[in-house]
Amino acid sequence: MKVFLDTNVFYKHWFASNANFKLLFYFLNNLDHELLLSNLVIQEANNIRQREVREVHSELTRILKKGNQLNRNNLNLDMDNLGFQSYDLVDVLKDRVEWITRIEYDTIPHSVVVQRAIESIKPFTNEEKGYRDTLIWLSFLDHLSSNSIEGEVAFITNNKNDFYQIKDKTISFNDELLKDISERNIKAEVKPYLNIYDFVKENVDKINHSFDQHKLLDDLESFLISETETLINAMNNNELSELLETKLFSEKLTPVLDINADIFEGLEHTEIKSIKGLPEDSVYIESEFEMRRIDLIISIDTTEFKQYADEIEAIHSLYNIEHEDSHVNLSFILRAYIGGSFEYDTRNEVASNLSIDFIYNKLRRTQVH
Repeated sequence: MKVFLDTNVFYKHWFASNANFKLLFYFLNNLDHELLLSNLVIQEANNIRQREVREVHSELTRILKKGNQLNRNNLNLDMDNLGFQSYDLVDVLKDRVEWITRIEYDTIPHSVVVQRAIESIKPFTNEEKGYRDTLIWLSFLDHLSSNSIEGEVAFITNNKNDFYQIKDKTISFNDELLKDISERNIKAEVKPYLNIYDFVKENVDKINHSFDQHKLLDDLESFLISETETLINAMNNNELSELLETKLFSEKLTPVLDINADIFEGLEHTEIKSIKGLPEDSVYIESEFEMRRIDLIISIDTTEFKQYADEIEAIHSLYNIEHEDSHVNLSFILRAYIGGSFEYDTRNEVASNLSIDFIYNKLRRTQVH
């Protein structure tokens, strides 16, 4: 699917940060869908936002002048340093959406636009308004046609008078625009929407797309590392035997004295397997990931080490033995593949309650140098 956004979608939502925008962007990213954006939409949005900044500046100047008339000393407001930041719609979106295709409009012949204005063909009106809308529409269709785009394409604009007709609460393109689509042999199914809310309501699973699945596990790397270390440090002898692929801990050794796991080199091969809704804004996530290196130190009684030294030294991932007065520290190097489940608060973007469903070592002794 591809989604086209018109300029009016961004009006009063210049930073595209409300809940509907978030759901739309997560939906696009999670499913590798594409956002279509006209260069004219970009120019219009930037210009309208800057115009409103100037209006605010002008209004504040007027109010400040009036305030100074009411006061013996001038009020302390630096009109040249109000703090407005530079703005570019592309910069806003490129950090939010993985796949953005920009549509050029300067290839549309001016003569075609003029003729449509003369004949008042939509989006032109009888007052000959609609020049920019016409360029946006024709360049959009030209992009679909020239690139032989197929599948669903959502067209989102709240300019219903110039683009749409509504019958029995059903929205469709007006007849002139439907004719445009037909004459250009557009293969895509172009579907109209009045706003992002309508699109999200019809197309977006609000649980599965309540966050960016591609980024979440990487963003939670510190949480996953810390929680995994804690869970490994709390392992019993049976669990250690499974992790180290030996029955020694479960069948022969008494409970180990201490475990100290240190995960380094980070996280990779992350994958979300399933998502389920929880009360309020939380979800339950089943995931799989690899911890590239785990330095695992297990302390056991010296007497037991002496008794089972040969079996201990035969463990694949063992790389060092350090003798202390009453105990021995066994050092192992692991590359762990982990299936883990946790809760995620989508509103506050906080993870909690990691549990390890399975863990096994992918690194053999022959790989350790």
